[in-house]
Amino acid sequence: MAHGDSLARTIEATQRSLEERLGEALRPHSDPHRPRDNYAAIDTFIAAGSRHLAAIDAVLLAPVRHAVPEGASLTRDYLHAARALEHTLALIKGRLYGQAHAVHLQWPELWDTVHAELDAHNRIETRMVHELIEHGDPEEVDGLARRVFDAETHGPTRPHPVSPHTGVLGLVSRRIWAVADRFWDNAEGRVIPEPVHPAHHRHDSLMAQYLVADPKFDADATIVEHRHRRLPKTG
Repeated sequence: MAHGDSLARTIEATQRSLEERLGEALRPHSDPHRPRDNYAAIDTFIAAGSRHLAAIDAVLLAPVRHAVPEGASLTRDYLHAARALEHTLALIKGRLYGQAHAVHLQWPELWDTVHAELDAHNRIETRMVHELIEHGDPEEVDGLARRVFDAETHGPTRPHPVSPHTGVLGLVSRRIWAVADRFWDNAEGRVIPEPVHPAHHRHDSLMAQYLVADPKFDADATIVEHRHRRLPKTG
């Protein structure tokens, strides 16, 4: 796997997962014995989207700002798109649970808005990842997919659009909301699926690629791998 592939593939898979969850939320559920299936699908989309937005704030924004040319401008553009999406997720949550500020909103309008905002978010997130892979420190970039996964696993599961998103205040806010959200998830019996697992580094060398019949022909790959692997314990 070439430098940065793990991050790029993980983000791409997460975006695809969010799009699929949105599609599931939009799909009518007509089983009379399971009337709340549609609510569960919507709630799952909200949770997955909220978790991912918080993880990107926590993990990717600082490296992009510091390593990418015009990174400050790029992260501002990302935050604008992410906050718009998070605000709409909060409206969908309010509409789903009958909160007074959202009961007048119409579902078709909400879905049109969130679909457009998710597309806009994914475009700038993809650009941000590609720029970071090009300009960032290779060793740091190759560890970011795992950090995004860990941040999603332990992050907030509800949208909090008015909370700080960056800096120390953003870090503190995410930790507080993560604890509060986890408490209410448990109290409500809310099922939160795992985030997308990071893509593993594999087939690093040309020889390894050949032996597993999965050649990538990465120009940066060595002929054989030089690192030693631990043998599994037998007892």
